[in-house]
Amino acid sequence: MPIWKITEKGPSKVPETRFKREKVLEEHLEDWIVADPTILGEPLMLIGRQILIPDIKDRLDLLALDPQGNAVIVELKRGHLKDPVDIQALRYASYISKWSFEDFENQARGFLEAVGDPDFNFNAQYASFCDEAGADEPPSLNQEQRIIVLGSTVREKLGSVALWLREHNVDITVIEVHAFKEDNTILIEPDVIVPMPVSRFADTGRIRSGATPWVADGKAWHLEKRCSPKTKELFLGLDATVQDRFEIDGPRWNQKYYVTYRINNYNWLSIITGPNVLRLDFLVKARSFKADTVARALGIAKFDKEESLSEKMGLPSSVFVKNSNDKADRVLIRVKEDLDLGSEAFLAFLDKAYNAFPFLK
Repeated sequence: MPIWKITEKGPSKVPETRFKREKVLEEHLEDWIVADPTILGEPLMLIGRQILIPDIKDRLDLLALDPQGNAVIVELKRGHLKDPVDIQALRYASYISKWSFEDFENQARGFLEAVGDPDFNFNAQYASFCDEAGADEPPSLNQEQRIIVLGSTVREKLGSVALWLREHNVDITVIEVHAFKEDNTILIEPDVIVPMPVSRFADTGRIRSGATPWVADGKAWHLEKRCSPKTKELFLGLDATVQDRFEIDGPRWNQKYYVTYRINNYNWLSIITGPNVLRLDFLVKARSFKADTVARALGIAKFDKEESLSEKMGLPSSVFVKNSNDKADRVLIRVKEDLDLGSEAFLAFLDKAYNAFPFLK
């Protein structure tokens, strides 16, 4: 599609050009994306450029993180996107899949020119990025790897390979960048080719219950898509205990991030599902629990809401008590494998949390 300029004389096309003709290099594309990563069509936190992979001597163009905690490998080509690009990007993704949290932290420190800076806090910067992107809270890093390939023209063979990879659950995006020129100004138009754009009218007339997986089948969404086999086992055990022990409405599965149990039409317990940890959120009367007391009774740690992401990730099961208002607090428990949800201590805590619900009749 051409770009049109509207003038007093009417519409006129902005002439299309080519990067090669304008002496635009891959480094220029990198510069533009580093200046504003949303050129790629989504929020990304860049943490590396021209990264040398140890022992391999390969360099990947750009490395980023998305708000879901995925590592995003970005490969740029000024000209035609040809066959070797897909293999190259897959190779880079395989390398990055082995990185630890500390590897990402060190990479970000170097890219952001914060080596030796005692005030540099990668955890805080990533948490701030996730918050700005609308994520509920920072996720675990590098659970999956994604690929974005960007160039001026996509060859058919690469497009076919990219579609095949997506069909086999490899998250790859291919973007064509069209260039236009007016006077001495270059204009660019990024266009996502793979996956093909979905019309915003595609769902018009459909029954909305099928629009999202957590609404269509929330139980399968949480247990099969968000939980790992271990957290699924923890969830099902806790669910059986809660339903057997209390008069309660739930579980309600139809939220994207959490499952709720209700008393008198108020949420008493929300469980945020995830692959590494379950986060239990109990609504209780104000000042009915202290974090120190719960931690001692359950034999778990106490965490501070202000702790960094890496500190939270490194903790075993832990508890935090947050004041909501003058009538209610929230007891937040992060459940990992070390917490026995069938123990007498935990069952006693459940009973006390149930009886401390502010709206219990």
